Amino acid sequence: MDMKIAGSGVLGAGEYDKVTISGSAKAEGLIRCKQFQSAGAFSGNAEIECEEDIKVSGAFSCDGKITAKEFRSSGSTKTGGLCAETIKVAGALKTTGDLVSSGYAEVSGGFKCEGNIKASELNVAGGLKVTGDLEAENAYISGGISCGGLINAENLRIDLDSSTGSKAESVGGSKIVIENKREKGLIAKLFGKSKCDFTVAESIEGDEIIIEHTKAKTVTGRYVMIGEDCEIDLVQYTESAEVSSKSKVGRCEKI
Repeated sequence: MDMKIAGSGVLGAGEYDKVTISGSAKAEGLIRCKQFQSAGAFSGNAEIECEEDIKVSGAFSCDGKITAKEFRSSGSTKTGGLCAETIKVAGALKTTGDLVSSGYAEVSGGFKCEGNIKASELNVAGGLKVTGDLEAENAYISGGISCGGLINAENLRIDLDSSTGSKAESVGGSKIVIENKREKGLIAKLFGKSKCDFTVAESIEGDEIIIEHTKAKTVTGRYVMIGEDCEIDLVQYTESAEVSSKSKVGRCEKI
């Protein structure tokens, strides 16, 4: 059966075909459905399992885990965990558990994950904070990143355009590019050097590595390019390495 709530109401645990909410709704328990749509305000300690797509707008807060084939939201979204083939969020997203996407995950507006992130394709604009590890085939982060664990991506690009600074425990992948976009912009030209930088507590390891404004103990790769404003204790390479005169490198060696 379908469930429709207009105005304000309570969505109880159960199995539904299509759930449509317009207004304000609270939910408890396990909700299974084929489709789920919410516009307005949604809250509660619920777990949602959806066979097809979930589309929400406005303020959406679900303390339980959400599972769907496709998840789309606009506004402010909070979940206990999110698992979907496709994830597209315009606004702010917070998950108190893991985010898992077997396909494409895109967040525009800021993303905080208090678990781990695992995705095939990950695109975050507005900054990312993840407590655990980040694993992806291809990852593009714009606006800075704070990662409590390992960042591991086959192709990784991080554009540092936030003045708050970025950090991670370690970084690994095939092609790694870390650049400071703000430094090259009009604001930097008018007011001087940007304070953006990326601090890696341990190592950066990859095949092709191009970095700037980055601090790390060790950088190891086949092709390594150390751009300006880097502080690296040890650079190790197997084919070639270039180091900017505007960076500090303790030792550079071929292995």
